Amino acid sequence: MKITPNRKWPVSFVFLIITMGSILGTILSQIVAKAVPEGVVREFFLTSRPIGWDPFTLNLQTITFTSGFTIDISVVSIIGMAVAWYFLRYFK
Repeated sequence: MKITPNRKWPVSFVFLIITMGSILGTILSQIVAKAVPEGVVREFFLTSRPIGWDPFTLNLQTITFTSGFTIDISVVSIIGMAVAWYFLRYFK
């Protein structure tokens, strides 16, 4: 019985995979929007909730910083992230 070392993925690689899954979910949501007729099923898959904070400005007289971050999460984007996570685990 051969024991193989446990490979650890860098955090940046995992973040890249999850981001790609989110992009895949966005593409899937566009396909669902075109394919599924109006109704409860379409509303369930395409309703999204924003997560993050609104842009705000910090004025320090010589420098002004503006920051904001929002992600819209829907069922289809979660499915896309799950598929990406599955492929990450599959190629381990």
